Amino acid sequence: MDVAKSIMKESLPIKCLEAVILALYLSTDITAIQRFPIAFKTSFEGNTYKHIVLGVSYTGRYGALGLSRRSTLMYKPMSHDNISELLYEYIRCYEQCHHTVLRIKLGLPVSHERQSMEHIIWKHMTLRPGKLSDKEFRAKCASFVRQIRGRTIYKSSSSSKLTVSDVSDTDAKDNSNGTNSNGSDKKGDKTDWRGWKLPV
Repeated sequence: MDVAKSIMKESLPIKCLEAVILALYLSTDITAIQRFPIAFKTSFEGNTYKHIVLGVSYTGRYGALGLSRRSTLMYKPMSHDNISELLYEYIRCYEQCHHTVLRIKLGLPVSHERQSMEHIIWKHMTLRPGKLSDKEFRAKCASFVRQIRGRTIYKSSSSSKLTVSDVSDTDAKDNSNGTNSNGSDKKGDKTDWRGWKLPV
């Protein structure tokens, strides 16, 4: 978690992915909660955007930690009875911003071990709300919960390695001009502004 320590030491502006790394670091000692990444891909006026938050759960309640220019797209209280309600809350908030949610990626729970060398599994299940009925969407969410119940540590794999370009607010492949939702240049973004590579 050297990246998280560097973020706090430098105290410079950060984006959503760095906020997730910070949230993981600061919640390491709260071992009673499960923490897993939730990544969104949305479209607006022909452009696509990406955003990520840290899902958290405790005794059947779900919430999220994160950062966004939109107050409705970051922190969510741990008051949702199931993960599908949490995701639907984000979908509704995106609709209020005139964004269409194309894809949601759910990652596996992250270890609470500070010295763990396990890679973060950022993508375990992919949901496409526009192609699923409400019943199908909820069934997939329930399946995800069953799969992660009681699990916190997963074997690393080369496919789980990630750079900031994979989950940045803007999909560089789909956007070639202008700025993203955080006002930064859409081009490049192969690493973050400090040149860090993830996972940590």
